[in-house]
Amino acid sequence: MYEVAPLLDDPIHNLKTIRDLYRWAVTEMENANLSYGHGSPTSTEDASFLICRALKLPFERFDMFLDAALTHNELVRLVHLIDRRVHDKTPTAYLLKEAWLTGHRFYIDERALIPRSYIAELLEEDLAPWVADPESVGSVLDLCTGSGCLAILAKGCFPHAAVTGSDISADALEVAKINRRDYDLDDELELVQGDIYENLQGRKFDVIISNPPYVTTRSMDALPEEYRHEPSLALAAGEDGMDVVERIVSEAADHLTEEGILIVEVGDGLEAVEALFPDLPITWLSVSGGDDQVFLAHAKDLREYFRN
Repeated sequence: MYEVAPLLDDPIHNLKTIRDLYRWAVTEMENANLSYGHGSPTSTEDASFLICRALKLPFERFDMFLDAALTHNELVRLVHLIDRRVHDKTPTAYLLKEAWLTGHRFYIDERALIPRSYIAELLEEDLAPWVADPESVGSVLDLCTGSGCLAILAKGCFPHAAVTGSDISADALEVAKINRRDYDLDDELELVQGDIYENLQGRKFDVIISNPPYVTTRSMDALPEEYRHEPSLALAAGEDGMDVVERIVSEAADHLTEEGILIVEVGDGLEAVEALFPDLPITWLSVSGGDDQVFLAHAKDLREYFRN
């Protein structure tokens, strides 16, 4: 039984419908000054998503259910979840054990970073125009795969590709295995434990994608409480946020095919990337977060740059 006695006092018992609970939840969230960086950008969307998915309702049709009555057990469970969201600052995705990315559902728990990446937007377009023919892509590597979400999306884009997801965290890979099974990809998605390219020696890929750790030491210290529920290993990347990115880029040429491409997400790291690789020809890709979040480099340019 959930221990929610402090919240299930008389005023809470007066909540009869989903509309009542939703209104109360939004107010509680607003008063708690929560952070909304894990899928829902506002308290209203976070509350509606939490309530709908906890009740196994389609969140895109939330309005249809607003006047539906709640059972006592439903109310107790939902108040418990909202209490954890408000007082523990637990992200909604962890409370529900699910996250959505470009319309795809993924299992998630605190062993892995909550799925979110601008690279997912690029995969929706099959990485066009950088990949001319998705069916010709033979191999894809997702570095720092975490929950496996980008690797799974990549498999959907490139049906004939052998897709590999690599991560240093054994815990994160256990989450990725759940998602791999949920998408019926046990025989089509390889998961490898290793530090960046460790355990991938001698292997080359047509496409390498990565949403690696890129949070600076200073930014880590200032992160909202919600982010502290996520594995620090998936976020922290040293003084300038480039500890992992530098290794990914500097060793990429050895793992790309002749015409291969590397795509890396770096958050607000544009200046740090350009300072680290001042003469490397890179292209900053346009995503919903701006033109400074994700860059692309070609194998031939990487080989020439690191040869010198």
